Amino acid sequence: MSAEGTPFPRPVLVRDALGTSTASGGPRVTESINAWISPASENLLRFEFPADKGRRLTHQLFRFPAKFHAPVVRRLIEEYTRPGDRLLDVFCGSGTLLVEASVTGRHAIGFDVDPLSVFLSRAKSRPVDVASLHSAADVLSERLERVMRSSDEYAQRMHEDLDAEAYVTELGSLQAPAIPNLEHWFRRYVIVDLARILSEIEGLHVRAGVRDLLRVVFASTIRGASNADPVPVSGLERTKHMIARDKDGRLINPVALFARKLHRALDDVKNYQVMRDPASVCRVGRADATKTLRLKAGEDVQAACTSPPYHGAVDYYRRHQLEMFWLDLTTTQADRLRILNEYLGRPHVPKNHPFIARTNLSGLPTVADCERQIRANDSRRADEFRHYCVGMARAFVRLAAVLPTGAPAIFVVGHSRWNNASLDTSVLFTELAGRGFRLDERFWYPVTNRHMSYGRRNGANIDREYVLVFRRT
Repeated sequence: MSAEGTPFPRPVLVRDALGTSTASGGPRVTESINAWISPASENLLRFEFPADKGRRLTHQLFRFPAKFHAPVVRRLIEEYTRPGDRLLDVFCGSGTLLVEASVTGRHAIGFDVDPLSVFLSRAKSRPVDVASLHSAADVLSERLERVMRSSDEYAQRMHEDLDAEAYVTELGSLQAPAIPNLEHWFRRYVIVDLARILSEIEGLHVRAGVRDLLRVVFASTIRGASNADPVPVSGLERTKHMIARDKDGRLINPVALFARKLHRALDDVKNYQVMRDPASVCRVGRADATKTLRLKAGEDVQAACTSPPYHGAVDYYRRHQLEMFWLDLTTTQADRLRILNEYLGRPHVPKNHPFIARTNLSGLPTVADCERQIRANDSRRADEFRHYCVGMARAFVRLAAVLPTGAPAIFVVGHSRWNNASLDTSVLFTELAGRGFRLDERFWYPVTNRHMSYGRRNGANIDREYVLVFRRT
């Protein structure tokens, strides 16, 4: 699929840092993980896909880090599946595959362990009545105008928050989330304003699909109204930059912020509802990709396409904490801790985790070699790496159980860096795929403007991604 329209080549030879060549279609054992491989040395074709050209749909309703790049997904769907096929994404994130499947005449199933991901994917991909959504938005906007503070008061709140007594009085019967250290993340008046917005949304007499879209817009407002830095993707931080901005007098008007996002969301939802195929069916559920994937009767899957979490780059468990509490997707810290072990790519994996304590890597020589080198420098990071690789190997096993022979399983991954060394993720995944899959094709494309093309935790910088097309054997 080059720019000239030539067909995809079979895997070519790749050259490692030591100057030796091996077939890219099978696993290799490297003598050093410090082996960054540039596209030029790999002789891989660049993956070509059309630009968005304003085709927003519902992809931008929520700023989700490291999201599947919609034009890439669209091109993959068109190349490797047919209209009417059912696609599976076991790391569905913010639902990009489901949305693109709907507008290209495919069905889709999305799974994720993250409750916010499940909520976003379902809300963004389901059919809704656009007229009902606009009507609800009009009613909501009128109600919020009545409860919004004056511009003079917001100017005052730039430097002076509510005192304790005024905070309790204004909050009244409104529900504040049980976020640990709540007032570290939000000013008191912001908590009241957000609670008012959410209360008005919940008080609307609308269908679930309409309400959920309004809740998505509310969720997209939370981070910008908080004291947390909205930019870093690694987790949840109140950075020195944000502290300095607050000290200088940062204006936070949650109601106005929500109104702007709502206005933009209405157009995006309308575009999606116009373009989606009414015959397409999308289902989203919370599930752990490392465990049995339970499909319903008649849900035969013809292809899998996913962008799994990166190792050591984004801590989704921590990053989504504020939204999960505000949306009542979790009500206590204990609720959240119960799902922590299911996140792949997470930091600080305990040594008693089954993936660490009760597995061996004898069948994964490349993984074992990388882990050995990491462990020589940092035992904790080695545990994180092992946890990730064991989890992904199990995810391949679960995929093999639901895909028919010959079906494509497409993974979009990025090479990452650790301790000034490169981890060739595409080579690792070829080994992790095991005997259930063979690597059929591989391509690369540059990562630009996706909230990922800058430094992240552990220096896990990713400036290009790789498309790995496996086939079920």
